Amino acid sequence: MDAQCTVLKGGRLIDGSGGAIVENSAVVIKGERIEAAGAADTVKIPKGAEVVDTTGKTVMPGLMDAHLHLWGINRTNPLTLMIDPPEQRGMRSVMDVWKLLDSGYTTVRCCGNSNNMSIYLREAITEGSIIGPRILSCGAIITQTGGHGDTAHSLPIEWVNQRGVGRIADGADECRKAAREQLRAGADFIKLCSTGGVLSEKDLPTSCQYTIDEISAMVEEAHNVGAKVASHAQGTRGIKNALLAGVDTIEHGFYLDDEVIEMMIKQNSHFIPTLIIVETIATKGAEAGIPKGSLKKAKDNREVHRKSFEMACKAGVQIGCGSDFLSSPMSPMGENAKELALQVEAGRSPIDVITSATKINAEALDIGDDVGTLEAGKLADLLVVDGDPLKDITVLNDKTNILKVYKGGVEAPRLS
Repeated sequence: MDAQCTVLKGGRLIDGSGGAIVENSAVVIKGERIEAAGAADTVKIPKGAEVVDTTGKTVMPGLMDAHLHLWGINRTNPLTLMIDPPEQRGMRSVMDVWKLLDSGYTTVRCCGNSNNMSIYLREAITEGSIIGPRILSCGAIITQTGGHGDTAHSLPIEWVNQRGVGRIADGADECRKAAREQLRAGADFIKLCSTGGVLSEKDLPTSCQYTIDEISAMVEEAHNVGAKVASHAQGTRGIKNALLAGVDTIEHGFYLDDEVIEMMIKQNSHFIPTLIIVETIATKGAEAGIPKGSLKKAKDNREVHRKSFEMACKAGVQIGCGSDFLSSPMSPMGENAKELALQVEAGRSPIDVITSATKINAEALDIGDDVGTLEAGKLADLLVVDGDPLKDITVLNDKTNILKVYKGGVEAPRLS
């Protein structure tokens, strides 16, 4: 039996490539993939196809969040990860992944959670048991003792390894083993911390963590099996160490300098800035119960983060989009597109930001052969949007403007 064929006809086409916009377009979906996309008068409509009128609407690739955390928490407190039963957090996460798809996110990269929850969510979505986006997961974050991913320093290390978001490892050999453990568990990529961070208990964003030898061991293990490596890297020295060791993506990047930027361009590394989480903690953290030390770090680093982002944009670094949202009431799943709006507010054009949230994210995640742009042969992950995000990027912040979500050619069921 021939695959079902659907045609989205008449809409404004943003294909994700960053190229020209087609005002009267047609996108032909056959089975799970796109058969054709372009100007309506150049695309052949297959006989018997279901034609969906998208006149006056925008048709664009599904959005991707290249950095978030499926924690399933209902309060912003690191101890929540240690105290709440993982089964309960898993149940919350089932709704969180549906919220993501419902808001237009067809692919997400989970950059660390506890108990390998996002790996299990990924498998449940793939088998069709629950509804959600494509998930790439690192499982646990690999962190040094007392490092950024060491969830709660007042608790025994064994508890942190069992219930926290980090796998604590020290020394090149132990780091190598930790990377192998995550890959054995089904991780799609490795996430490590080469600096401290805003929500860390005792360190600073400028604190350097892990040696080049330790990072290189983890990078080698990941690259041996074709997996990428992401580094939580905020301070300059820790960013440089990560790049020297061959890390593929730099997450956050508060303190970029000319040398770092030159290295990123030369190595074709991707930068995932996550502006929105710093802004959110600085403005909403007190109400959410964020500790005073973390509030101060967010406020102290907000402007330098923005300046580093602007430097990277001007220099031509490959910039992706990630929210770093935590599944908490302060940063709930479904509101991730606030990162896009903040990047536009910081000076980027809407078309560049949309390209980052689609094509460039797909390249950063090493899945660009299948998703990220609307062209023949790609998976049919796409949205029909009420409004023009090129004129007002914030239309993507309101899920009522996301009229249809297709993932692999299938229209996703919507949350009421």
